[in-house]
Amino acid sequence: MTDWRRLLKEESEHQWLSFAVFTIIIIIGALLIDSSNELSGVHEGGQLNVEGTIVDSAGDAILYQTENGMNVSLNGFTDSASYATCLVQHGHITFACLGQEGLIWFSEEDHPEGWGWIPMSLGRDITASQLSPNNLNQMLVITQEGTTNSIAAMNISGGGASNTTNHEGNMHLGVVTPTESGWLVGGAWQAPANWLGTNPASPPMFELILSVHWDGTSNSPVTEIVHMGDEGRIHGIFATDDGYIATGTADTISIIEDKVTSLGISSFTAVGDNNNDVWLFGSLHSMSVAIISGDDISVEKLPEPLDILPTYVVCDSDGIISIYGVDVGDSPSAISIDSNARVSITSMRGIMDLGFILASLLIIGMMGWNITDAIRKGEVF
Repeated sequence: MTDWRRLLKEESEHQWLSFAVFTIIIIIGALLIDSSNELSGVHEGGQLNVEGTIVDSAGDAILYQTENGMNVSLNGFTDSASYATCLVQHGHITFACLGQEGLIWFSEEDHPEGWGWIPMSLGRDITASQLSPNNLNQMLVITQEGTTNSIAAMNISGGGASNTTNHEGNMHLGVVTPTESGWLVGGAWQAPANWLGTNPASPPMFELILSVHWDGTSNSPVTEIVHMGDEGRIHGIFATDDGYIATGTADTISIIEDKVTSLGISSFTAVGDNNNDVWLFGSLHSMSVAIISGDDISVEKLPEPLDILPTYVVCDSDGIISIYGVDVGDSPSAISIDSNARVSITSMRGIMDLGFILASLLIIGMMGWNITDAIRKGEVF
């Protein structure tokens, strides 16, 4: 220790050497930390194992596309479901849109008929494309009517669906999230032909978020436009600690009570993790991922450019985010990200940060020791 103290002693022939060593350590530490500024916990493969491109999942059910068409897997059994569009988990019940007019399907763990799909009548000649149960024992039903979507609602206990709600122009609705009093619905609104001088052959579509409420009767659900944005589509709505985050191909929207704020971030797909953070992913070859955590937005660099075109993203109970899609050869592929790894002390970034802090504290402590020793001896420094 004496040699180290002599080397770092103030006003000694080694003071400039000690300063240079400390500066070099700072530079090396900064470079190492910068080199470790890649998102940790990224690896090949996903948590759901099927031979095809995953479209949706809920509980033990998986909806996926193969060369032979759409299939739905449940409890180890697979059925062909050419027109299936959605799976939704609600407690111990799994609901499914299997593309049959007038019916939706469900399966529950403790049903006397066992694990299998059981039909539930919608009571009307409508086809469900998306479902969203809430805690009021109600379920929103997005219906497919030609090239547009409409909105109906029903009680989970049965009784059939309500009348539908329509809008001028075509609604293309793909995501639904329950709220305390109803639902938030997202997608796109396509203007009518010749709307404000637009191309009648291909009217533009604009990002759309609706607030929906239903009184529990046969009356149509009541809708209110929360946000109408630029050309694009809302592809995700996620509950956060303060409100909701809606992600879209043109913008990302924060919804806190009656306040709607643009965050200025576009994305191709997104997912919410177990910490109520929202992860936004780009398209094929994107280099980074944006993460919204409360009021903070961070951008993490991916170890390698995203080599798949994402079609479905899910976060499991362990915090593992699985991104599914097709690669440049149009083959199903997936990558996974441990959403907890980026803030773990055992990650490369965490180890580098800790090592840099400890080394700096050691050197500063030894310099401080020399200063204290000089003061005690009455030396001039």
